[in-house]
Amino acid sequence: MIAAWLAAALLLVLQAAPAAPDPRRPAPTLDSVPPVVPELTHPAVLIVSKTNGYRHDSIAEAVPAIEGLAKARGWSSFATENAAVFNPRDLAKFDVIVFANASGDITTPDQRAAFQAFLSRGGGFVGLHSAGDGSHPDWFVRVRGNGNFIGHPGGADQFQAADIVALDRTHPATRTLPARWRWTDEYYSWDAEPAADAHILARLDESGMRLEPKLKMDTGHALIWWRCEGRARIFYSALGHQAAAWSDPAHLAMLDGAIGWAARQDGTGCD
Repeated sequence: MIAAWLAAALLLVLQAAPAAPDPRRPAPTLDSVPPVVPELTHPAVLIVSKTNGYRHDSIAEAVPAIEGLAKARGWSSFATENAAVFNPRDLAKFDVIVFANASGDITTPDQRAAFQAFLSRGGGFVGLHSAGDGSHPDWFVRVRGNGNFIGHPGGADQFQAADIVALDRTHPATRTLPARWRWTDEYYSWDAEPAADAHILARLDESGMRLEPKLKMDTGHALIWWRCEGRARIFYSALGHQAAAWSDPAHLAMLDGAIGWAARQDGTGCD
């Protein structure tokens, strides 16, 4: 009798206890006090990994990997999760902004305006993986240059090996890639291909994959592309969910080329 009463009491306590916060879905926040950004030499890379949407575990590997790419070039970099860095004074210190699995609507109206002004001056932007998910505001989706995110495979099919087909191997980001690159990732799908002004560098070969019908985009399943936003060089790659991606030499070489291009240190376009 006592044991049954204790079990019932414990059940009530457990039911009443608040659920533990999910570290992969943090409560959204907006920042008002900028971080202290040191004086930097140009070219300089701003690495942003703030998450007001899903938080990827691989951020812990992505940020130092991108810092390493900048260092290897002899460039400066600064990494932050404080979106108040989007202000005219601090953004003037940078040549390119990299979203390292940043997600969600992370900026206030003033911070958004500063970001857009940075782009209008010809600043570069590189969006990686979750910069393509469905958590971002409409204005950002337009800058990214494709449709609305509709999902990715789940369960046992979440991570699949597939061929990525390089359509343009003249761009700094893809010139070291093979024509067909075997890769394992969480592959995103959208409700539309990149806009007509986007230059598609690589697409997913869906043949042999296990995809729900709604996720299939056939030969239009672009994964890596660039476009111009005025003079700004905009680059997006859907790759990089898993931690292993951030130590893979081929992936890092692709990112290095993307950052160099977006910072206007290599390649052409958006002049």
